[in-house]
Amino acid sequence: TAEIMDGFRNTGGFDMLGSGRHKIETEEQFQDAMRVCDAIGLDGLVVIGGDDSNTNGALLAEYFKARGCKTKVCGAPKTIDGDLRCPPHIPI
Repeated sequence: TAEIMDGFRNTGGFDMLGSGRHKIETEEQFQDAMRVCDAIGLDGLVVIGGDDSNTNGALLAEYFKARGCKTKVCGAPKTIDGDLRCPPHIPI
């Protein structure tokens, strides 16, 4: 609703989306992630971030696939370090 969105306008969206600096490392963490995705019937999960975030995403994707979880994981690169290299023009 407009009322909910008003609190996030011009803030960059980080508070709305949520942000974390945690690595998924233990079997329990992987199980918890899959349990939540299964419980809410999540078809897809988009991980937006840099190297650590997308490493987590890749590991989750492999874990989910190996265990027959329907949730597909997609990584979208983003960096504040300025280390994402692209040619001057990205073909679409």
